[in-house]
Amino acid sequence: MAQEILKKFIINDNRNDIKVISRGTYVLSQFLVPQKIKDFLKKNNIEYTEHVPTQYSKEDLASSDFIFVMTKDQLKLLNDNYAQFSDKTYLFLEYCLDINKDMLDPIDKKGTAFDTIANDIKKATLMLYKKIVS
Repeated sequence: MAQEILKKFIINDNRNDIKVISRGTYVLSQFLVPQKIKDFLKKNNIEYTEHVPTQYSKEDLASSDFIFVMTKDQLKLLNDNYAQFSDKTYLFLEYCLDINKDMLDPIDKKGTAFDTIANDIKKATLMLYKKIVS
């Protein structure tokens, strides 16, 4: 979700110099994006493009200027396995909003709980965009 939102900010700003990829630490290749996420994106005028879950690789980490993870466990995993990239690896909410906590995953939430988390992701992603372009 954050990837698609960030891409929308980039497109709206005509920034061709920023590339966004999404990778996972635990990937289920048969995973399908739930309809509620597609609906949220559509409601926010964000065109959803099919997403194929992809496991992160050392090459992805090496070629990235920034690496954002949603949870402290993911941060520890990457920093333990790839300490050489720790200077560009950040906890998403800490980087975006100076909040040292995990970004909740809306995937298993319903109703207002889903909407709250999805909107939190959108808000944090906007702050992320403002920081990386300044």
